Amino acid sequence: MVAVESVRVRQQPDFDYVVVGGSASGLRVAAVVAAGGARVQVLERRAVIGDLERSWIVTDALNPVLGYDAGAAVVHRTGVMRVHAAGRHADVTLPRPDLIVERARMLPLLRARAEAAGAEIRTNARVTATVPAAGGYRVEVEGGTAPILCRHLVGADGVSSGVARALGARPNPAVPVVQARVRLPADMDPNLTHVWFQTRRTRFFYWLIPESPETAVVGLIANGAGQTRGPLDTFLAEEGFQPLEYQGAMIPLHRPLRRISWRHGRARALLVGDAAAHVKVTTVGGLVSGLWGANAAARALLDETSYGRELRGLHAELHLHDLMRWALDRFTDADYGRLVDAIPGRLADALGSHNRDSVARAKWRILSARPGVLLLAARALLRSPRGNHGAPRGYPLALEAGD
Repeated sequence: MVAVESVRVRQQPDFDYVVVGGSASGLRVAAVVAAGGARVQVLERRAVIGDLERSWIVTDALNPVLGYDAGAAVVHRTGVMRVHAAGRHADVTLPRPDLIVERARMLPLLRARAEAAGAEIRTNARVTATVPAAGGYRVEVEGGTAPILCRHLVGADGVSSGVARALGARPNPAVPVVQARVRLPADMDPNLTHVWFQTRRTRFFYWLIPESPETAVVGLIANGAGQTRGPLDTFLAEEGFQPLEYQGAMIPLHRPLRRISWRHGRARALLVGDAAAHVKVTTVGGLVSGLWGANAAARALLDETSYGRELRGLHAELHLHDLMRWALDRFTDADYGRLVDAIPGRLADALGSHNRDSVARAKWRILSARPGVLLLAARALLRSPRGNHGAPRGYPLALEAGD
């Protein structure tokens, strides 16, 4: 339990909502609740929102989850995904191309929307404490400025969320992601994304994502800290790529049963985005799912409904990805090779028609297209996870705890 501060919040708090973190999900929450007429402040520790470049590949669910066209942040589109394993490959054609989004464009776009809705954005604001107080929360910012008093608190401050720690949330496991920008060879199709499964190096995968007809990013989701640059540089050399620059991040892994919502009287505190680990653990993709969770948080706050209830659709999706990850952590290269062999035909059509953010809706179609995939997964589940990757020993069939 977090102790309640003895000092009473003033009758009129400084803001209705304080959002800690100018992340994509934090800016989205700020935009939605500010549009509803609330007084909102976003506190971002960096001097510039969107100062770090990083290429994301997302599905076409991005625009629907935002409710507007994010085209200004889209630098490229790819319509085919080629999956490699055990010396062979198969293609999945996407009726609606994946979007290649540049982080340095996406965050300023979200900031502009939040400010247009009336939210106040404060940069160079490193939060040092968030303390429950009578009637709300007190937020302290580095630099000797007066504490900020707010009614509701949103933690959108990433994988190492200070808000989550202050509220007593369990830390999330996280994995490092590193990618290198490279020149796209002249004989490589810029409409083609590549994914390689090599279980001896990573329980996840390598990728090549074209950013344009001239450049691409080649990346790796590593098993743990200290296992990123070496395996990536080896792979780059094997494939004949020369790195131009590197990009990296720590990505949280979704954990069922982790608490992400608190009530303090009529005041509420919620976690969103990476702070809530709203990340698909199969692909460690978190932009669309983080925005989806941000919409749920905004609805819960504005309508005074249960955050857990608003998250049901996202929970269903993330929960299925959790189960898939639990099985994939037991796959061998030979298993991935059999999966590649199963793709051509009806399975390729099913995978292409339902993107990575709508697997829950497509699960029965995918399984009916290739029932052998379920048998392959069932056999894998009889094995122990490969190595010490931090994979769960038992799969908890439950959702996040919240109000």
